Amino acid sequence: MRIGSYTVIRRLGAGGQGVVYLAESESGRQVAVKVLHAVADEGSVTRFLREAEVLPDVASFCTAQVLESGTADGVPYIVSEYVAGPTLLEAVRERGPLRGAELRRLAAGTVTALAAIHQAGVVHRDFKPANVLLSRDGPRVIDFGIARVVNAEATSEGPLGTPAYMAPEQLRETPPGPAADMFAWGSTMVFAASGYPAFGADAVPAVLNRILRGEPDLGDLDGDLRELVAACLNKDPAARPRAGDVLLRLLGSEAAQPAEPPRRRRRRAAVAVALGAVAITATTVVLLTRPPPPVELRLSGPPAQDTRAVEVPALRAVFHEHASDPVKLTTFLVRETQLRVPTYIRVPGTDTFERQADFRDPVVSPDGTTIAAVYRNPGSVGDGNVLQITDRASGAKHTIPTVDLPLLVRTPAWSRDGERVLLTLYESENNQVRGFAVVEVDTRATTVTTLDDTKDLGDFQWTPDGSVLSAAPDGLRVYAPDGTVRRTLTDLRHADASDVDFSPSGRLLAALCARPATSVCVVDAATGATRATFPLPTGAHTWGWFNEDHLLVYNTTPQPWTVTIVDLRGRSVRPFAEISGDKDTWWLLHWGRHG
Repeated sequence: MRIGSYTVIRRLGAGGQGVVYLAESESGRQVAVKVLHAVADEGSVTRFLREAEVLPDVASFCTAQVLESGTADGVPYIVSEYVAGPTLLEAVRERGPLRGAELRRLAAGTVTALAAIHQAGVVHRDFKPANVLLSRDGPRVIDFGIARVVNAEATSEGPLGTPAYMAPEQLRETPPGPAADMFAWGSTMVFAASGYPAFGADAVPAVLNRILRGEPDLGDLDGDLRELVAACLNKDPAARPRAGDVLLRLLGSEAAQPAEPPRRRRRRAAVAVALGAVAITATTVVLLTRPPPPVELRLSGPPAQDTRAVEVPALRAVFHEHASDPVKLTTFLVRETQLRVPTYIRVPGTDTFERQADFRDPVVSPDGTTIAAVYRNPGSVGDGNVLQITDRASGAKHTIPTVDLPLLVRTPAWSRDGERVLLTLYESENNQVRGFAVVEVDTRATTVTTLDDTKDLGDFQWTPDGSVLSAAPDGLRVYAPDGTVRRTLTDLRHADASDVDFSPSGRLLAALCARPATSVCVVDAATGATRATFPLPTGAHTWGWFNEDHLLVYNTTPQPWTVTIVDLRGRSVRPFAEISGDKDTWWLLHWGRHG
């Protein structure tokens, strides 16, 4: 496939404006080609070509430089340099919010980009985490698909942008200027520091109402960055600081002047590349009737309260979910009779759980594309020590051999990069843990590590740096892949695999305290320093992290069981589930982001 003079290598992604491809020029240079959605008429194409001429004027040291524009079969496209690296949206979802110097570098780099964009007379109009690339040489702002020149005649009318990052004036008929980008920059910095935008990411009407009338939630931002973000989120565009002033303040300069209305610039051709939106009228009503954008996960901060009930009849359970919840129930086992223990796996994007084979323990990969499963009782099944891998899109399955009898495998756990599966090894006769195995899913290779001192060891799980961790009589032991003990956290313990877990970013570790044994300790995963402690009620246990600032706690004392989201002081924040059952029923539940 060719677009103009460029040969397409593969598709990089798609959005509301068009499709982006990785392509190669005739000289062999890799570029990103954005093919826009079809436009209404030839006049729109002509305006697009005229307006896009200004795009290369934007400085390239902090943006993805636009190389050229054109049309293919009457459809406009834009060619820019290809910048490798995750988006800010992907990075925060994967490893949690940014902190300290990393956050300030992001703030300075992105506001530098906006200063360059505005200096060229352009307004981005869709600045958001998905349009910031974290490249090796710093953040790059991308996608000028709905940018336009300041004070120029618009190619398209109406409120263009992503609702959670739109300024109040974008929801009205007032043409947005550079101040709208600064509003979006402020909300993006809140997302980078907290995992959610300043005005929430739930139902679109609710978000828009908060943007127009509510106060922003600045999360954990502090110091001058908090002050600057608050100023950028002012409802009055004339009161927001300019990008250059924000940059000077971030760099510690005293030269930043009070905010003033944008200066008039000479009239330039409008840069409004998203011509697919020319038919949109300038009313908020039209915006509200569009399909809502994907809800961003709240990886930190308070969980949403306006949940909906999801009934799971096979568990006799009700889960309270919100679209922004970072974890949801993905798979479970339930014992119906001694010989009937079916597996249930959630159909992606639905509330339906499909029944699968009996006696399997399935776990969904971090990206939601693959299922890894082992037999729950491998010793009773011929050749039961295999890891079954299922591709969710095609349904294709294959098995990978692991260990030989008398050793057995259990409790599969995906590595954070989704490339390996960790298995706990135990003896068939006495259930004693003996070590662990690591399976490389792509190469189907299994590395087995048996240990000498395994008395009273618990099941193994990954640490964020690729080591493995297990409970021992002297605390939590961290092992290198070859079985060497790297360190022992003597102040922590756990009763079973659910009582110890790392936060989404990997920065914090929660486990039962060694003393008092009925309390939860939250420690810095790198240093072991205690960050928080709180007591557990009688019959309660931790069940992993909900997000960076909250844990799941379940209590077996009442009937039904209750699962609650608590903060790091142990205070209940929101119900998560109620699960009914009796003495003849047990469950094995797994959480994931792909419910």
